[in-house]
Amino acid sequence: MFGPGKRWLGAVTAVGLVAGCAGLFHSTPPTPADSEALPPTYAKALTIGSGTEWRFRPLAVDLNRDGHLDLVATARLAKPALQRWLGDGKGNFTPTTPTWTDIGYAALATGDINGDGFPDIVAASHFGRVQTLLSDGRGGFVEKVLRREDGYVAAELADLNGDGYLDLVLLGYQKAAVEIYFGDGKGNWRFHAALPEARPGQTMPGRALVVADLNHDGHLDLVAAFQRRGAYTYYGDGRGGFTGGPVDFYSETREFQSLAVGDVNKDGHPDLAINGTVAGRGQPNGPDVYLGDGRGGWRASSVGLKVLKFGSAGAAIGDLDGDGNLDIVAGGNITGDVRDGYGLFWFRGDGKGAWRLVQESGLPTKGLSLLHSITLADLDRDGLFEIVTLHGGRDGSITIWKRR
Repeated sequence: MFGPGKRWLGAVTAVGLVAGCAGLFHSTPPTPADSEALPPTYAKALTIGSGTEWRFRPLAVDLNRDGHLDLVATARLAKPALQRWLGDGKGNFTPTTPTWTDIGYAALATGDINGDGFPDIVAASHFGRVQTLLSDGRGGFVEKVLRREDGYVAAELADLNGDGYLDLVLLGYQKAAVEIYFGDGKGNWRFHAALPEARPGQTMPGRALVVADLNHDGHLDLVAAFQRRGAYTYYGDGRGGFTGGPVDFYSETREFQSLAVGDVNKDGHPDLAINGTVAGRGQPNGPDVYLGDGRGGWRASSVGLKVLKFGSAGAAIGDLDGDGNLDIVAGGNITGDVRDGYGLFWFRGDGKGAWRLVQESGLPTKGLSLLHSITLADLDRDGLFEIVTLHGGRDGSITIWKRR
């Protein structure tokens, strides 16, 4: 969904939405009195898809260009795995009848692939098929399917070589690691490169992927997180070439499950939030933040975040209270008992790289089913973020939390 201005980019998605584009939505600037007031609270507004094992991250995108964000998500053990709901701009969503081939649950990406002004969808299946759904502008899709050997857990669309066409970046489930495909503007993908070129082991199970210009050279870069292998950063040259490798972000287990990017300390350089890391049994846990210096260096800045017993997948960056500072919403467990399930935790940023847990946020601190992703999006067009959480397990659901 990133390009040089030649493609409509009206898509808002999970990590990509808040992480790379935290300034897309604006609230009314707070007065000094507002910034000193108690933060707002959230309440559950809607649950859809109950009893379904949802996977990966959903898309929040205006598919039919009616001015309202719609939802797209995929689920394990569901037929069809890919499901779509049309939004009415008031926070309500209506399911639509599937017209596409079922390829199983898949990582999702969206952008205007063929330049017709309508957002298209790529679904990279956990079973190795990559489905491209080109919108016909009337609610239907023309589909193409590419067959690959590995399954996938994350996908992004971006113009990596500056030709005006969106390219495809995939993160593999086991052996593929990062794969880059060049697009031709017609929904066809040509394999270009795999990263890293030399693998540290037989498998590199992928967990999360973000695309952003980390070093301000005008070229898009990649950050990928792997189970047991930690995080890797790759810097693009604007022609499809990338250089980089592993980054020494601390985690005792090397288990990085979610990534989000945004300028949390307002120095003009993108920063990274990571969730799912574990410091060790009995140690304080929670998200990690690393401040970027715009030159490839990173400095830990997690003061106030280590208040959980263990983390989980799910992290998003955005200004929830309108004070001008970016906040973090993350999943995790605060009791230490896995039977208590997971909670949602709002960490209020001070704009300098420090954080404070909002104690009375209205978000549940336990009892939620397994978290897979957290998305921030203005679903009802009131200028405020809703929090969209996607859950797996037997009690899985897609849940929307609205600011009171």
